[in-house]
Amino acid sequence: MKVEVEEISSTERRLEVEIPAERVHDEFERTLQAVGRQAKIKGFRPGRVPRAVLERYFADDVRNQVTTTLVQEGFSSALEQSKLEIVSQPELDIGTLNEKEALKFSARVEVRPELSRVDTEGLAGQRPRVEVTEENVENVLQQLRERYAELVPVEDRTDVARGDYATVKLGATLDGEPVAGLTHEAATIEIAAGRLPNVVDERVALSRVGETFSVEGPPPEGAPPELEDKTLEYTITVNAIAERVLPALDDDFAKDHGDCETLDALRERIRTGLHEDATRRADAQLRETVLDDVLKKNPIDLPASLVQRRIEALLQDFKMELASQGLQLTNAEYEEEARGKLKERAEREVAADLVLERLAEQEDVQVTDEELAEQIGKMLASAGKRADELREHYDHGHTRDAVRAQMMRSRTLEQLVGRADVKDVEAPSED
Repeated sequence: MKVEVEEISSTERRLEVEIPAERVHDEFERTLQAVGRQAKIKGFRPGRVPRAVLERYFADDVRNQVTTTLVQEGFSSALEQSKLEIVSQPELDIGTLNEKEALKFSARVEVRPELSRVDTEGLAGQRPRVEVTEENVENVLQQLRERYAELVPVEDRTDVARGDYATVKLGATLDGEPVAGLTHEAATIEIAAGRLPNVVDERVALSRVGETFSVEGPPPEGAPPELEDKTLEYTITVNAIAERVLPALDDDFAKDHGDCETLDALRERIRTGLHEDATRRADAQLRETVLDDVLKKNPIDLPASLVQRRIEALLQDFKMELASQGLQLTNAEYEEEARGKLKERAEREVAADLVLERLAEQEDVQVTDEELAEQIGKMLASAGKRADELREHYDHGHTRDAVRAQMMRSRTLEQLVGRADVKDVEAPSED
């Protein structure tokens, strides 16, 4: 078999393959005989159908089977001969198949780009300073108090006030028709907290218990796109009001809600947790800045198919995140818009994978079978009810290879961080 490789670009190759006429003829004969053994044609016994009759009835089927077999065989052999590491399905251009002639076809493929050597000289990174203030601690304590706050009915007034929690009957219509998802017999809302459109919020804040009123306004945030720019009519009845009362911040609170004997002990535990979280974020930011420097020093042409697959993977993650919030992308236009926004991130992730994998080879970074088994064990231990399902998933060789590759990339990046010139910087504001 004859194979020629043409370089189209740094990430694309065209394979020109020629399968000898003898092999084509042999495959025709083999396939025709196999068809003849199974063929059922009136007037002939199975296996006794004349060749001319078989060709008349099954010529197209035989030709398609032969073409498929020879192209698969030829493409596999061409990859083995050329040593190409492809990352895409081939785009095939198949010539005319003739029983007595060689079969020629071409296959255009994307290949993993070559990096002769990854430059790691003079790497630099930035690590945000880790600082936990008393204000940070008090903010967490306040959030904890709010989590355990109680709603206490208001008995001494009927006028609604900002900050109250009102139990309301709520309905919304568009052109006289009820709007799905915006009808509630007994919803509890915080007054003027932004859950409802501003004009509706403001009207509720001026109401009183027992009052029913209507007000026009836009759809609430998160409403389906088809309601965008529509004006809805809201009808609301205020049935009751309550105030939110926070628990006292004392040792009893620390025991009941913080699993600590004293309030001071709870503050110390919060301070330690905040410091650990901030340290993890700072370390992650340092890794990202070092990785940015590596990618800047080692630009690489990216195969479009790898980028596209990463975009689709990120899009699926985004859809799952939306679903967890009860939302979804409602049409192809929104999906395409999301793909466009994810492209830059996908390109960076693909470039990082390729550069770190090459560097792992360059520096002979290894992950032993024991380390791989330990990592998979940790992943299973954190999977909860899905552990059995994932255990079967990780039994497959390609899945274990993917985990090993990720571990090698992570280990390689840690080595780079260890060699980089690290500068401490102010942590970004969380506002």
